[in-house]
Amino acid sequence: MLKKFALLLCLMLICSTAYSGEKEHRALAEELIKITDGDTVMEKMKAQVTMIFQQIASQMNIQEADKPKLEKYSARFDTILKEEMSWEKVKTQYLDLYTSVFTEEETKGLVDFYKSDLGKKVTAKMPELMQQSMTVARTYMQGVVPKLEKLTEEMRVEFEGASSPAPATQAPQEEKKQ
Repeated sequence: MLKKFALLLCLMLICSTAYSGEKEHRALAEELIKITDGDTVMEKMKAQVTMIFQQIASQMNIQEADKPKLEKYSARFDTILKEEMSWEKVKTQYLDLYTSVFTEEETKGLVDFYKSDLGKKVTAKMPELMQQSMTVARTYMQGVVPKLEKLTEEMRVEFEGASSPAPATQAPQEEKKQ
């Protein structure tokens, strides 16, 4: 009986320690997300989606008389974004993601780094770096896309030619004797 009690006590301590470690890991992940502005990701996405919605609406050539209808749809759009794209709605998934990718020790190291002057600079400069990187990539792709299009067109022509039945060749007919 004493052995069972000791075993149960050890099991409870192990589970309690693991849970405590998980809580600490999640707290570190949350701190990491906050100091790297990861908690603003949904706000940035909402801004992009709003810009797309506005572009679509502007392309519809909505008449002045229909502006109230547009306002009604804009209000519904805003409501959807507010309800569906909030940080609180995705926070748990982000914490799960960070804690599955980084160990507690790695997360602690990242928190320490991003609290440093260099880490703060990385956080501040990263959006600009990403924007300029995308510009470089788009410029590069402008030269690559035509080549890829040409290659896929050649491939399509060759495969379509191979899959269609070959034209039937007629056997030479014997000349009729007259």
